[in-house]
Amino acid sequence: MVMKEIHVPRSQWQDLANAIEAMIQGQDVLFTDKAVQREARRWFAAYLTGRTKESVTIREKADTDFENISISSVSNHQPKTIGAEHIALSMYNELDFPGMFSELGFNPKQLNDAALSILDRMLEPGSENATALWSRSHTALDVLLGTSFSKLSHNALYRITDKIYQHKEHIEQRLRKTEGSIFNLKETIFLYDLTNTYLEGMAAGIEKGRFGHSKEKRYDCRLLTLGLVIDELGFPKRSKVMEGSVSEVSTLKEMIAYLNEDKDAQPVTVVLDAGISSRENLRFLRESGYHYICVARNHPISPEMIDETQFRQVPNQGNTVIQTQLIKQDDESILYCQSAKMGQKERAIQEKFCQRFEAELAKLGNSLNAKGGRKKYTYVQERMIRLKERYKAVSSFYRIEIDREQDKATKLSYVCDQQDKLSEKYSGSYCLRTSHTEFSNEKIWSIYMLLNSVESAFKTLKSELNFRPVYHQKESRAEAHLFIAILAYHIVNAIRQRLLENEITLSWDSLRKMMRNHQLILTSMQTKEGKTITILDTSISEECHRKIYEALNLSANPVKRKITKHQLV
Repeated sequence: MVMKEIHVPRSQWQDLANAIEAMIQGQDVLFTDKAVQREARRWFAAYLTGRTKESVTIREKADTDFENISISSVSNHQPKTIGAEHIALSMYNELDFPGMFSELGFNPKQLNDAALSILDRMLEPGSENATALWSRSHTALDVLLGTSFSKLSHNALYRITDKIYQHKEHIEQRLRKTEGSIFNLKETIFLYDLTNTYLEGMAAGIEKGRFGHSKEKRYDCRLLTLGLVIDELGFPKRSKVMEGSVSEVSTLKEMIAYLNEDKDAQPVTVVLDAGISSRENLRFLRESGYHYICVARNHPISPEMIDETQFRQVPNQGNTVIQTQLIKQDDESILYCQSAKMGQKERAIQEKFCQRFEAELAKLGNSLNAKGGRKKYTYVQERMIRLKERYKAVSSFYRIEIDREQDKATKLSYVCDQQDKLSEKYSGSYCLRTSHTEFSNEKIWSIYMLLNSVESAFKTLKSELNFRPVYHQKESRAEAHLFIAILAYHIVNAIRQRLLENEITLSWDSLRKMMRNHQLILTSMQTKEGKTITILDTSISEECHRKIYEALNLSANPVKRKITKHQLV
């Protein structure tokens, strides 16, 4: 044991020696200065983990090694979580992150820092400062990696994320091939969607930061948009960070062109939501040799084409009944879908919006007859326009008229003159369109429902992997932050696929919390002969832990027990 500095004055050294001796003998340290107590704990920890005269690692026949010990001296030290770390690192290795980073020229320290940066996002997502603290004090990841993070700085984490992001294209391509081989991915279906995250602070150094429609309703913050292409099992194929105000329609071509570079001969179907399925994009997909399934942006069929006698029910999750009718046209098929439960919900929303809109219009109209009410025509017209914008989901179905005398408004009247179109919009019905003219109702519906995989990916990124908000003030750092979250998602999704094979459907957050109480613990005790014995071992795994380990084909004891005997000299 070598420690060069004592962090208390010389006048307190005797108190320090007494406190360390008490800790070795398993006694409480009483009536001692707090600074001395802290220093004594530091030296005692170094004593337990430092160099020793005699070291024994017990593997078998542990019952033959007996010692006389003082029961009161038995103490537990430095409990660190190891369960979730064991699971995450095992999949990290199976996806060959270490081999990939080695090929890119990462040295041993950078390999360990890269593992920490990515796995921390899964295990204890936080800032670089929080990660450095967590790695030093709360996790056994360093033990599993065979390294030490005791001197890790947050600047080292900044540097390693920068280095990882420099190789983004290569990493995505390599993971695509590795995951395809491990999970036998056919890549016949690609799902594409967008989400955004907000930037804290001014974010003046982030050129892509733009104000726009925030899905978290943070309209006071600049946004970044993430486009993500995944396959039917949820594995990311391509990601791209774009401007926060980017139009969904304009993002498809670049993302699909990237995938087209190494597309094999298999027919590929791209599944899109309504925001991206413009006529131009659908034409682009056809010209690029892709099929598509998407929500129609406008009703492509007339009401008289709907025939309830032709309805077929398709399998759906939950209690929602989906009735469909397949209408084949020249070069595509239209699947009309109707949900009674969704229609009931949408009608309730529509009624609420209409009631609120009409109440506001009535209030505005009444103000024209009130004493002291503002009646200037331009002012009333401006208020009416703002109301229509606020309730744009229903306002377009109303005809609103403002009577005037010179520059004053005298009367406001309104009527919902497109009730049929309003009812149709909130009827719980919509249309899917596809270039697969040979597909059945059930197949079109089941493939379209795979878009839930994208929503699940975004939910995991946002709620479990610290995707939002972004605190960085440099564009490269902000994009690297998002990319590290995506790499962590690769591992999370691979773990979940393995668990699904064993009918385990836990979310990553639930799994992470459940595994926290499987820990690595250092236990010390004093023998009758004056030696100190330390035992470094994991806690006994519980039934829930063993079930997860068995499903993932992992050992329930991720580290070998180490028993060490210390003799003071």
